[in-house]
Amino acid sequence: MAVLIDAVILLMLAGVLGYAFMVDRRVRSLMDTLRELQPMITAYSAAVDRSEETARDLSSTARGMTEAESRSAKAPAPRDKPAPRGGDKAARAARAARAQAAGVTRVTGKTELVQGFFDSVRERGQ
Repeated sequence: MAVLIDAVILLMLAGVLGYAFMVDRRVRSLMDTLRELQPMITAYSAAVDRSEETARDLSSTARGMTEAESRSAKAPAPRDKPAPRGGDKAARAARAARAQAAGVTRVTGKTELVQGFFDSVRERGQ
């Protein structure tokens, strides 16, 4: 009976070692792939940061134009033509964008976050 229990334990140990070897091989493959993708991921992250900054600049410019239009609309103007309502459209678009982004967490400095990830992976690999 003791020999049977020992055999079962040895088989289970061999199975665990085989599984650990397989997982190690897959993790190493994943790390090699991440190292190959690092330049592309870093460039993509930097591009996302730049596009967010550009969108923020465009939004603030649109807000400034809307405020300028509202200030000029308050000034007495000839009543020949109705005032253009482009500012209302921009304000509605901004409100819609804020409503759509409700509940979304914004992460700033994604480039540094991605670079920190690759640095920590590189340190663990050494």
